[in-house]
Amino acid sequence: MSNNLKKGENFAWMPLTGFDKDLPDKGVSIFLDRADSKIDGVCLFAFHPDIINQHDGIQNKRILPPDNCSYFANPYNEERKRQEWTNHDVKDLCSALSEINVECFLSVMGNQLNDKFHHEFISDHPDLKCCFKDGNWNLNPLKRFSDGSYYQDFFIKQLSQVMLDYGFTGLHVSDNFCPQPASLFWGDFSIDMLNQFSEKTGYAFPTEITLNKQDCPDTAKLRGDYIWANCRAEWITFISDRWAEFWQKVCDSLHKIGRKVFVLGMYCTDPFTTLYTKGVNLRKLVKSGVDYIMPNMHANASMLLRSRPWRYYEWANMIPFTDAFTNGGKKLNMLTVKDSAEEWDILHHAPTLLERDIYLLPCYTRYTDKGLKRCIDGFNICLADGLYEQDWKWLNERTSIAFEQLPSKVLSPTVVWSDHAFDSMLNEYINTRRWTTHKTVFELNKLGAMTGGIVRTEHLNDQCGDLFVANFDLLSAQEKQKIAEYKGGRVIATACTKNFNTKDYNCDLYFEDKNSPFGLCAFGLNLKGDFGKQEINSLLTDSRPISGIEDLANVKEVFNTLNEFMPFQSVSVGFLKALAKLLNYTTEQLFESTHPLIPMQMNDGRIRIYAINDDLLHYGKAIITFKKAIKKVQNISKFPLLPVKFSDEKKFGFTTQDYPGGQRTFRLLIPQGGVSIVDIYPEEE
Repeated sequence: MSNNLKKGENFAWMPLTGFDKDLPDKGVSIFLDRADSKIDGVCLFAFHPDIINQHDGIQNKRILPPDNCSYFANPYNEERKRQEWTNHDVKDLCSALSEINVECFLSVMGNQLNDKFHHEFISDHPDLKCCFKDGNWNLNPLKRFSDGSYYQDFFIKQLSQVMLDYGFTGLHVSDNFCPQPASLFWGDFSIDMLNQFSEKTGYAFPTEITLNKQDCPDTAKLRGDYIWANCRAEWITFISDRWAEFWQKVCDSLHKIGRKVFVLGMYCTDPFTTLYTKGVNLRKLVKSGVDYIMPNMHANASMLLRSRPWRYYEWANMIPFTDAFTNGGKKLNMLTVKDSAEEWDILHHAPTLLERDIYLLPCYTRYTDKGLKRCIDGFNICLADGLYEQDWKWLNERTSIAFEQLPSKVLSPTVVWSDHAFDSMLNEYINTRRWTTHKTVFELNKLGAMTGGIVRTEHLNDQCGDLFVANFDLLSAQEKQKIAEYKGGRVIATACTKNFNTKDYNCDLYFEDKNSPFGLCAFGLNLKGDFGKQEINSLLTDSRPISGIEDLANVKEVFNTLNEFMPFQSVSVGFLKALAKLLNYTTEQLFESTHPLIPMQMNDGRIRIYAINDDLLHYGKAIITFKKAIKKVQNISKFPLLPVKFSDEKKFGFTTQDYPGGQRTFRLLIPQGGVSIVDIYPEEE
């Protein structure tokens, strides 16, 4: 068995249809032989939470319901029909994995299936259902039973026994458990949650809000509209505190018996959107003891299956932003390979997009007090059942490339993360709908201004290169001073005009978005040379809005972050293009390129570039000119197969020589919607 992910953790998220209950080892050896890689853990997808809620010991053999034996009780996958697993079979499977040092997490969602496959726990406890504006559905783990006791206390007791009885390594939860299924704007506005809010905060609701104790759409709308208009920030903070309390108790209980906790926590969103729409503060979860969280970069499957927009940069940037925000805990990105139950297959139907995820997401890095690190620790393969030898071979070849070497420096601008700015953003966003740092970065990425690194303000040092600081005015006074005194490169920043005075800083460049209702400006420090000031001024004339809300007092909130975009103030196309031009000056000192690049400095002096093609239908033909003399260019990714072709005349044919010969311009092919990686070896000066 090879160890292709030696630099990253490799988990497999898979239902019981990925194993075979009729084999002595339950099919573990077949699975691992096919994988031909080091599998650190299996998230055994039992799906329905009633495997915990209705657990009554392991002594008596019990046939598990169909919705514990496969995802949504799916009747079969690519390999076999759903089998009737017993609790004893699952215990034997856990033992078989444990014997070969593969961790086995019990994985559940929070879905309610209305007794379709078994009589569900939630049917006997409707008081635990979420009270949304469209009805009561799905479990809310933060609620109390009708007798006033907390579900979390019941859950923890059941969960601990499940861990011990089956021999699971830990718990893994995802959709509809944490976070909740709909946005906070939609609920849960049950009388229980309102009472918990008052008990925790001392907030007194008007009598007309709590007089009707019935939980139904009418009362949910009345309560929710009041909360959103009068105490929205306090409500969001309360929900995030409740989740932190919930996971603190779960972690304390499981850690005492040597078990781990793995939580989705987000839903294809960055830390701020996760907080605002889901009420989950990922930093609080990590501080509560959560061992793993699972960013789920789902842009490809979401687009292909649901005909949704390809929100690649928006969701890809959850990787660096989540790592910077949490500053701890392990992150295993949910690698969207295939899912027979949801019926999508990126591996076989859009492999270049999956390849892009494998290559690009691990290239996001963060500067820490201990040096540069990756923003993810590995992948949780979704879903790993029904993968055959050739599928694993394809995955392993690419993941080994992605995690093979860590760069010594990021050569594109480094995004600066501030906890102070994040904590200020909740009220700022509610009052003004100004752009978050995440929104600014992914919109710049869409224009080809790429970022690959991120740094927390307390870890900032002069080795971090050029910096990009969004919402500079929200930084603390100490952070502002640190940025103003930075000597490691250029500083490019945005701010609110009413909160920023150019007289306080030695700005080399300053410009405003004259077309945005929200006063927005950009400025530069330590700018040297011709950074394109004339072109920047000409770009500012484009007044078209990128996005915007029409009525600040009546903003349409999102119900589902998969389908809808967060509402923001309008920013002009010209302002963002000017900002992108300023950011791109960093890489333009090294390259001229027709396609976006993320360049990295490797330990031995070579330059690794990730060349990106956002065209989903056609190969990208990137024409790249390196400003220094080139010794050689080596392919790193699986494509292109042949060496890059050199021609300073930019005329390329089948017979073009593959060696530089003193030339500095080469053509690099990039697959559809994909990424190509090459290493450039500069001539020694």
